[in-house]
Order: sequence, then structure tokens, then C-alpha cells
Amino acid sequence: MIAPKLDTRQTTPVASLPAVKADVKDSETLTLILLPSELLVEILRHVDGRSILQCSSVCRTLNRVIDSSAELQYHIELVLDGMLDGPPSTVTVSERLEQLRTLRRAWTLFEWKKEVRVPMPGFCHAYELVGGVFAKTFSSGSIDHNQSGSRRFISSWLPSSSAPGHTLVRNDIGISTRDFAIDPSQDLIAFVQSDDDLVNNSNYTAVHIRTISSNVKHPEASSPILRTLTPSIMTSAFIQIVDDVIGMMFWMELDNPRITIWNWKTGQILVDRDGDDLPTHISDFSFISNRAYMITRGIDGGSIQVFTFGENQHEIVHVASLSLPLLKSRHFVHCAIHTGPFVARCPPNTPFWINQEERMHVLSVDYIQMDPHTIPRARPKFFLFFKNSTPLRYIRKYREQRETTPFEVPWEEWGPHESRMLHHQVPYQWLRYVHGHRVVFPLQSSSTQVMDFNVRKTKRHVFPPQPDSKASVEVIDYPTFIWSEGLFPGSIETNLPYRVCRRDELEGFSGVMIDEQRLVGLKSPSFADGDMKDLHVFTF
Repeated sequence: MIAPKLDTRQTTPVASLPAVKADVKDSETLTLILLPSELLVEILRHVDGRSILQCSSVCRTLNRVIDSSAELQYHIELVLDGMLDGPPSTVTVSERLEQLRTLRRAWTLFEWKKEVRVPMPGFCHAYELVGGVFAKTFSSGSIDHNQSGSRRFISSWLPSSSAPGHTLVRNDIGISTRDFAIDPSQDLIAFVQSDDDLVNNSNYTAVHIRTISSNVKHPEASSPILRTLTPSIMTSAFIQIVDDVIGMMFWMELDNPRITIWNWKTGQILVDRDGDDLPTHISDFSFISNRAYMITRGIDGGSIQVFTFGENQHEIVHVASLSLPLLKSRHFVHCAIHTGPFVARCPPNTPFWINQEERMHVLSVDYIQMDPHTIPRARPKFFLFFKNSTPLRYIRKYREQRETTPFEVPWEEWGPHESRMLHHQVPYQWLRYVHGHRVVFPLQSSSTQVMDFNVRKTKRHVFPPQPDSKASVEVIDYPTFIWSEGLFPGSIETNLPYRVCRRDELEGFSGVMIDEQRLVGLKSPSFADGDMKDLHVFTF
């Protein structure tokens, strides 16, 4: 990991550093720690956070030097919290460190600062929650079933614990759109034009690249519209933005799914695969980074297939196939995958942001019986949680070893220790239930819990419970065993640790979304015919 760059004006005054006294016998370490304390700090400023943390364990002297520097502590605690430093600003390192610790404490104890209601009138056609901005296309009345898109758009910069937020409404964006994606850190919105505007020319899909702030062509885009040929009408689609690329997986009438990825700045198509170019029995698609993606397949017990692209023009490399648990009988496996949104850079007025390697992926696994001679049973459903670092590790390994064929990774090699499988309780109505290493998980009791997969046992991550706390917090660091007679040959053990947090105030919502600083509760069912009403924003 590249060490975060800090403003050189925000260094710890050397006069406050302790004098160094040697307390080790190793000659190399002794030579190092005989250096003046201010020089040690200057050296360690150019080392990544993980290495600084390791240095603090070498001897008491180095530990004292590191503990006395707010800047070095900030490096360490960013790594431990799965965060990256933001750009230089007037906020000092000490202030950033304090904000980081305050946010960590609030999430660990599950104690939000306030609840704010944000009006969100009108029917919801499509929606997004990215970088603290909730946006939707909408109509003021009921659904018009003769139209597949909407021309009205609202974006709300949600309140935080220190800022009130604001809302922007556009009554006509100039096109009818069926879906969209946003990245507020780039002032970027991508509208997928609906068939309502393509009655006489429906042989292509058009994606309009605009700014959120002014609804005009984005200045970094070479063309205002990205296009790809589509032989028939699109029936469903999902669009995602990751830095300089925009990706879509969509289905057309009487056709297989298609995956198209553009570089939205140059207009170049980097990936365009359908039918014979794609593996069979695909369920879903999700980005790993701006140059890697994965798809889920439903045959042979199910698998997660990892690909890289764009390194050489039009080259798509199959890196690995991660198998799901072995099955006892023939089933088709439908796997929907969801992760948090990507942003290209640190959101405005934010001192730090999420490290993309630390993000979680949630796989919704549905087993469908295929044997026609067997009496149909209930379809077993599970959720599988794993970190982005798992597919990224196989990508790095593939490059380092200069492989030419994809890794075939059995479940036993990655699943038991790098994932957590749980019984499916309640389906998600609203997306954006994942952000970084946290996942919202709905329960049968109409309640909601938050699962935090960044479980650390350092002194920095232990907070005494508050006597008047309304939260229930528990660390799950023991195995989960899944038994399903007739489906798996034996029990499925998974061990990825997590912290589970609950509060009574989260009962009664149809869905809860999450980002770095807030939970967002929704009362109305997703895509219901009627007013969406208020967003219930809980700020941390």
C-alpha cells in the first residue's frame, strides 16, 4: 500500500518528542534507535501504516516515539480502520486523527448522534446513494405503465453530524431515463436513456455523461453520449461507475445477458460481451476495481469468476474461478452479488475515505432443484459475505506468477476462512446496503442489524460499553455451521469474523441503506406506486 501523502505543514513539533534511550540488543535496531527522535519520525513518515505498526512492536523505544507522534498514529489508525487519507486541507493531522477516532467509537458502540428526516416526495423510479448523496428519478403521481423512464431528478446531499445538507430538484433533465449511476466526487452522473425517447431508433443503448451540479456534458468526457448496439429492446439493466469506467449488465428480449464497459472519458469500449462471448448460466456482474470485475455462474455448484480488462486494448483475462460449496444433488445456483458504491477520490469536506480493498461483497445464493425425478422441496437460500481482498489476491498472484490459465480455486481453499455464510432470512427491498466493511442485514422480526467485518482486537478498538447505551453489540469470532439435508454432503463451516450491532429504533423500515457517516431508513416499499415520503437519516 502506498503511504498516504500528508501536508508537510502538519507535522508534530520535534520539541514534544521523547529523547531516545536504547533498550534493545539487536545491533541494526540499536543503530536505528540511536538516531534523534525527530529524524526517526521523519523516516517513518515515508513508511506505510502497516509497517509503522510493525515497527511499534520492535522495542519500547520505537513504540514511544511512534505513540508520541499524531501523524504516525494517524497512519496506523487509517490502516486499522480500512481507510485512506484525504487531500491536504486546513484540517490538521491531529484534527483528522480525532475525527477518525470519534467515527470509529460511534460505529463500534453503535451510537449515532442524531436522526434527521429528509423529505423525498414522489414515486421512486431509480435511485442511488453514493458519497453522502441520495438521488432518484421520480414522478409526482402514480406509475405510468406505458413509460419505462422518468424525466424528473432529485439529488440530496444528506445531513451529517456537523452539516445540515441540501437538495437539488430538476423537473426535466431533457431525456427520459430508465436508470442512472453517480459519483459525486467527480460531479458525475450517467443516465441510461429509456426506450420512450428511442421509438424510431431503438437499435442502440445510449448513456448520457453529465455533471450532477449543472446537468450538462461532463467536461472530462470526450463525447456527451456513450453508445452500444442492441438488436432488441432492453428488459432490465444495472449500471455502475468506477473511477474512469462505466459498466452495464443488461438483458434484452429473447437474448442472453450482455456486459459493456466504457472508458467514459475517452468514449472507448473496453468490454463488450454477450451470447457466445460470455460463459453460460450467468447470474450477475460486479466490479472489483476499475480494471477488474467478477461474474457469478449457476452451474456445477456455482462459482465466482474473476476477470481483468483494459490493460492491453480489448484484452480480457480470466484470472480465477472461485467455487462455491460442493453440492450433494443437482441444483442450479442463482447468485446475485452486491457491493458498496465506488468513488474516484475522497468526497468533498471529508478528511479520509474507504480503502477499496476493504469493501465487502454480499452474494445472495438461491439453490434451485434440477432433478425432474425428485419431489420439489423449498429452495434453500443463503447469504455469503467476503472481502474484496480475496479476488484481488488472486489477481496479484496471477500477475506475479505470469499465469496463462485461470486458477481453479476449490471452496475449501478460500471459503471456510475468507467468508461467512448465513441463512437467508428476509430479502432486501432496497440496495445500497453495503458500504466498505459494513453490511446492513434485515431480520425476520422486522428489525435490522449492521454487520461490521473489520474486527480488530487492538487497544484502539476497545471501548467500554456505556451504561445508558441503547445498542446491543456482539463480536462473532466463532464458526458458523450450515446444515441443509439433501443439498450439501456435510456441514458448511465459515469463519470470517464480524461485529453485529442492533438498536430498537431500526425496527419498522422496509429497508436501511448505509454509507460512511450514516444509516438511511426507508418506510415505503421499494418502487411502490405512491409517495416515497421521508428518508430517516441517522448520523454518526
